[in-house]
Amino acid sequence: MSNPIDEARLLKVEGLEKTFKSGAGALTIFKNLDLNVEAGELVALVGQSGSGKSTLLQIAGLLDKPTAGSVVINGQNTQKLNEKKRTAMRNSDIGFIYQFHHLLPEFTAVENVAMPQIIAGINVNEAKDKAESVIEALGLGQRKTHRPAQLSGGEQQRVAIARALANDPKLLLADEPTGNLDPETSSEVFDMLLEQVRERDIGALVATHNHQLADQMDRALELKAGRIVPFD
Repeated sequence: MSNPIDEARLLKVEGLEKTFKSGAGALTIFKNLDLNVEAGELVALVGQSGSGKSTLLQIAGLLDKPTAGSVVINGQNTQKLNEKKRTAMRNSDIGFIYQFHHLLPEFTAVENVAMPQIIAGINVNEAKDKAESVIEALGLGQRKTHRPAQLSGGEQQRVAIARALANDPKLLLADEPTGNLDPETSSEVFDMLLEQVRERDIGALVATHNHQLADQMDRALELKAGRIVPFD
């Protein structure tokens, strides 16, 4: 009989270790690290620069592999997946948001949001229809045909959020999603992100230096000296 608690754990990280080796020796970023994110839960991850937050997000998002330990997403142990299946899971189950929006300057907002879906093999018209729907949900309906240079910083980041949400991910991973914005715009963009996560029942892990934003999430954890501890 399945455990309902385990089923709710959208992201389950156990015994995670990441060590980088070089000619100067080995550098262990973290070791024996455990972390859970429940479906529909928003979790803040705080920590000093260089603590390993981005590395942890890359591993959780299947962009990197751990030295040891396991990453289970939606009940699937990703350590057992080959690269093709890892890529498929990234495309179907995971959305990524970064500090810098990384929008393609020659494409409109709609085209930027639709591009990952088109690359994944979705019909162009279907992808653009979905992109328009998400962009409108984020309050940018009147800006959907604009290119990034014609958008404000906050609008560009909302387009990046729309791009992350367009494939209906189960898990959202955000690395300083408001870190490049002024305080007022940062608050507006975060409120929009929070609203979308709640409405879509997504599990989200958000790395941030902004303690005020961390306080608005369901839980706040700190990556400190290679360990996860509650953040007060």
